[in-house]
Amino acid sequence: MKPDDFEKLVEEMTATGTDAAPSVDRDENAPAGMDRRTFFATAAGSAAGAAATLAMGAREAHAGDMLANVADPEAICATGPDFSQIPQRLHEYPASDHARQVVQDSMTMDSLFSGIWPTQWSTPEAPEFHDEMDKLKAAGFKAIAACPSADALDTSLGGIANSLNFYLKKINERPESYKVVRTTADIDTAVAEGKLGIFFTHQGTALFAGNPDMVGLWRQLGYGYCLLAYNGRNTMGDGCFEEDNGRLTGIGKLLIDAYNRYGMIVDVSHTGERTAFDAIERSQQPVISSHSVAKAVSDYQRSHSDGLLKAIGESGGVCSINMVGGFVDPTNPDIVTTEILYRHIDHMVNLVGIDHVGFGSDWIPDITQTAISGMSPLGDLLFPDGGVLRAMSAKGVPTPAPYQIVSALVDTLLENGWSDADCGKFLGGNLYRVASDIWT
Repeated sequence: MKPDDFEKLVEEMTATGTDAAPSVDRDENAPAGMDRRTFFATAAGSAAGAAATLAMGAREAHAGDMLANVADPEAICATGPDFSQIPQRLHEYPASDHARQVVQDSMTMDSLFSGIWPTQWSTPEAPEFHDEMDKLKAAGFKAIAACPSADALDTSLGGIANSLNFYLKKINERPESYKVVRTTADIDTAVAEGKLGIFFTHQGTALFAGNPDMVGLWRQLGYGYCLLAYNGRNTMGDGCFEEDNGRLTGIGKLLIDAYNRYGMIVDVSHTGERTAFDAIERSQQPVISSHSVAKAVSDYQRSHSDGLLKAIGESGGVCSINMVGGFVDPTNPDIVTTEILYRHIDHMVNLVGIDHVGFGSDWIPDITQTAISGMSPLGDLLFPDGGVLRAMSAKGVPTPAPYQIVSALVDTLLENGWSDADCGKFLGGNLYRVASDIWT
């Protein structure tokens, strides 16, 4: 099936009485007359999964009732394109033995492995989980920030806990292979034992349920950093798609204080610029952006301005690049090349220095439900970007796997005069340094 035909099918199966996807700028686009801002603040509370991201449903439904109005997501997935066969996922990145050894010898970390459960795995059982982890270990990764959940999906505490429990069950299936890490000493132990270190993150703040002291609980459960907002407005501040570009709120300031108090790293990916600047000013510790790129290279709402990149660097933090095609390159390429990524890396290093740039792939193991969501009307609400997400989603959101590209990317760095030591900083040494300062 062609992407255009599939998009028509999605619209038919999520029809609300109109022939086309609604405009994202009008109040009637959201359920029950919600405007976009209200939708951002409440839609994530539905019992979601990818099904909920398809659920424009009946117009009179509340966001929390969306799931009941959704067509069978399994049927849609079965009918849709086979995104596992897109050019990006079949692409090979040749790499030298030297580059592979640099990755093996470095504290290589991925600061955003976006395996949200259950929507970003082939099934709720995720039979591919251990294969994904084995590939990461074989490539030389020492630790990853696994993302079980996000504010775009199910943000009930039960839903977030279930997503975390999926990872804990998988880790317990092979305790000889994985270690939940809460400190860099834990990462060192994992490396010494030949295990992959795994810490967790949530993209947003819903897991704290409005109580900053909940940061301590999730920190103990293995969460190493959390975003402040996911694209839209919440009680802490604004996301990157909010045109008002509002400030960090009073409760947001208390949350930053709690992050500092409990050793949680502040992350400003997906966050609005003024909220991000305020967070950096408030924090007494370095601030990171776990998976964002340079607006000067790719002018997209998710990208960071030079001013914000400098502020992250001046805080002592790290900005790790994501590798999502339409985010890193406005031409929406079928294949993300190392040269595309190097343009961002080079710009950022020239701006803030080698000690403040890192690697955060934003890799999704099974893209099917995420791509379907991106082509739906609700995708337009979550990413009101003039159709960029829709165009990416029609291609299967081209993104290289971290284990697929990491050594080839090091070759590109080496070809541009980088030393092995500087490559190691980018690959994870910088994030390890920040974590050493904060994860007490």
